[in-house]
Amino acid sequence: MTTEMQSPMRDAESAPQQPQSSSPTKKLTLSEKLGYGVGDMANGLALASTAFYLLFYLTNVVRLSPELAGAALMVGRLWDAITDPVMGWITDRTNTRWGKRRPYLLFGAIGYGASFFLLWTIPAFSSEAMTFLYVALILILFNTLMTVVFIPYQTLTASMTNDYNERTSLTGYRMVLSQIAFLIGATVPAIIVGWNSTPAAQELLGRLPFAEAWGSWAGSDRQGYFLFAALFMLLIVAAVWTSFAFTREEISNEEPQQLSGSPLGYVRELIKLVSTNRIFRCSLLIKLLSTCAATIVSAKLQYYVTYVLGRQEDFSSIIGSLFVAAIFAIPFWVWLSKRLGKIIAYQIGSYGYCIVLFVLLVSGKDASGFIFPIAVAAGVFHSAALLIPWTIIPDVVEVDEYNQGIRREGLLYGGTTFAYKLGSGLSIFIAGLVLASLGFDPDSASSEDLTSGILLSVTVIPIGLFLLSILAARRYELTAERHSEIVAELKRRRDSTART
Repeated sequence: MTTEMQSPMRDAESAPQQPQSSSPTKKLTLSEKLGYGVGDMANGLALASTAFYLLFYLTNVVRLSPELAGAALMVGRLWDAITDPVMGWITDRTNTRWGKRRPYLLFGAIGYGASFFLLWTIPAFSSEAMTFLYVALILILFNTLMTVVFIPYQTLTASMTNDYNERTSLTGYRMVLSQIAFLIGATVPAIIVGWNSTPAAQELLGRLPFAEAWGSWAGSDRQGYFLFAALFMLLIVAAVWTSFAFTREEISNEEPQQLSGSPLGYVRELIKLVSTNRIFRCSLLIKLLSTCAATIVSAKLQYYVTYVLGRQEDFSSIIGSLFVAAIFAIPFWVWLSKRLGKIIAYQIGSYGYCIVLFVLLVSGKDASGFIFPIAVAAGVFHSAALLIPWTIIPDVVEVDEYNQGIRREGLLYGGTTFAYKLGSGLSIFIAGLVLASLGFDPDSASSEDLTSGILLSVTVIPIGLFLLSILAARRYELTAERHSEIVAELKRRRDSTART
C-alpha cells in the first residue's frame, strides 16, 4: 500500500465511525505502566543534568570558551544524524526471545551510565584544543550509547499497545516519573556540588580509603560533579534494567526481510516519509521546535538566575519549584488531551509558556521579587511541551502502517529522536554563540549588555519557536476518531490475512 494519508484524512468526517471495541487494543496493567515509566527516569536524570548544567560546567569549571563548548555539544548531536536512523533500522530487524526493543535496554544500560559519568570527569588538559577534542569525543560516545537505549525504549510505546488513549495514559506515567527524575537531575547536582565545598563534606570524604586519589580535585567543583555523576550513573543503570524487567512487547511487526536492506536505505525511506506524509512531517516539526524552545530555556536558565537575577544560591530552589509544578500538572494535561485532543492541549500549553516568558521579558531584573510563582507557572506549561509531542508520535506508527502495509516503529522513532536531539543540540550551540557574542567571562563581573543579552535569549527566541510550533500543530489532522478507524482497518487486514 502506498496510498497517501492526506486523502483518507479529508474523508475522515464522512467515513463511517468504527466502534472503539473493534480495535485490537491492549489494556496495560499498573505495573507495566510504572515499569515502563521508570525507564525514562534514566533519561530524565541524564537530560536534565546535561540541559541545565553541562554548558555551565564546560564554561565555568572546565573553562572551555562558550563557542567551543557549544560547538562540542553540537558535534555530539550531529553524530545522531547517523546513529538514530541506524538504530531504528537495527531494532526493526531484531528478533529475540525478549522482543525487538527490550534487549537493548538490558545490554545497553551499563554503557549508557558509564558514558554519562565520563561527561562530568573531564581532565585538565594543557590546551583548550585538547579539551575541546576530548569533550567532543566523549559526547559522541555518550550520544551513541544513549541512542542504543533511547530509540528502543521510546519505540516500546507503540509496541506495548495500540489503544489511542491507553498510549496517552502510558506516556503520562512515563512523563510523571520522567519529571520526578528531571526534578532530581535539575536540583541534586547543585546541591551535591555546594555540599562538596563544606568542611563537613571534606572531612567525610577525607576518611575514604582512596581519599588521596582526589588530588587537586579535593574540595573543588570538579570533585562535586564527580560525586553527582557517580550517583546518577548507578541510578541510570538501575532505571533502565527496571524497565526491561516490567515491560512486554505485544504488537507483532513485519518480518525483517520486508524492511529496508541497509541503514542507508532506511535513511532514504525516512527522507521520503518526511517529504510525502504530512502527518509525520507535522509531528516532527512540533517536536523539533518545542525541543529547541524548551532547551534554550533550560541551557540559559542558570545564567539567567546567576547574572540577571543575581540569585545563584537559589537556583536549585527555583528549578525545583518549576519541576514540582510540572510533575503535578501532567495529569491535567493527560486529561485535557483526552477531552479536547492532543493538538488543542498542546497549543494551550504553548501559548501559556509564551505568556510566562513574556512576563519575564518585560519584568527584567524586577522578576526576582516573584520568581517562584513564575517558576511554578513555567513548570505547568513546561510539562505540556515535554509530554504532548511524545504522545503524538506512536499514533503516526499506525498511519504509516496504513499507508505502507508495514510497521516501522524504529524508522519513525529514529527520525523523531533525531529531531529531538538535533533541536537540543542546535539550541545549546546557539546558547554558546550568544554567550560568546556577549563577551561572557566567568571571572568578570556581569555587564548590562550581558544581562540584557541573556534575558533576551531566554525569552524572545523560545517565544518565537513556540509560536512556530503552534503553526505546525494546526496542520496536524489526526484525531482520536480517525486513529480508531485506522486501527480497526489494520485489524481487518490482519484478520483477512490470517484467514487466507
